[in-house]
Amino acid sequence: MVPILPGGREPDPAGSPGKYRLTFVLAIPGRAVVLDEVNFAKLIAAGDSLLEVASDVHTLRMDGHDDAGNKHALTVNVNGQHRLRDIELEVDADSFMHAASRGHDLIAPALSRWAYLHDAPITTSGFQIIELATGTQLFWVNRMLGAVKAFADTGGASHQDHRILLSAYRDGISSTEPLWQALSLFRLIEGAFKMQGERRAALIAAGRQPPQVECVPADVTTIGQENDYGLRDSLKPYAGQKFTQVRDTIRGKLRNAIAHLDIDSDILIQDRWEDVQKVEQVLPCLRWMARQLLDAELQQTPLQ
Repeated sequence: MVPILPGGREPDPAGSPGKYRLTFVLAIPGRAVVLDEVNFAKLIAAGDSLLEVASDVHTLRMDGHDDAGNKHALTVNVNGQHRLRDIELEVDADSFMHAASRGHDLIAPALSRWAYLHDAPITTSGFQIIELATGTQLFWVNRMLGAVKAFADTGGASHQDHRILLSAYRDGISSTEPLWQALSLFRLIEGAFKMQGERRAALIAAGRQPPQVECVPADVTTIGQENDYGLRDSLKPYAGQKFTQVRDTIRGKLRNAIAHLDIDSDILIQDRWEDVQKVEQVLPCLRWMARQLLDAELQQTPLQ
């Protein structure tokens, strides 16, 4: 939301150096974390958590610390059920994305600490950023509901060999946590390649030619719709590559970094904005490739 300033001027939609106010809306995982409309007032009203305060407490003040040790004031607001609802803070930043990064890296570690101290799951459903100098606003929601699809499963059964792939696919598209989405979809890709490999080995042993390994099209602009969740941009680095090459590249820079918490190696964690963005950039590619491989596997033994 970009306002019109006096004289007809429009501020830079990317934001400018200055002060930004952020509001992170809390949510209980599995409840009200997916939206059907972009309405931030409604989002804040739905803010909730499993963390309760006394009935006479409406606001909490606390300090957050960034990696450099700088202190930032956090305001935690409470909903009508006396549970933590949202967290507000102000940061100095060069742009909206810089503000998002700074805010996330302050709030996410606090949520992880609270989850441990109270042994209670907690997440966010979205956040708002306001550039204080101009009033320009940016809304960031974790996930929007997908389109309603006509139900078409009349058989209701799947082949036993494919249930592990279908399970991983459901995990990958149902989770609201990007790192788990990526790991689930990569597990599907690994499983599909394993099944393909067994069939290829059997064909070679029988003296027959196995099929060519699938490739990402050289021209990725032909894939999906222009607004298809960044699919084309996500596929560009892999244009023309075999699926096996894409798998190996992503395994090295993403899958292992998520799956293993080796502090002496490069790891990806949910509490770092930079890490989440790395995963978000690859997710559309992973989902598309997982779907292609799953479709190919189901053609071997179609759903009943």
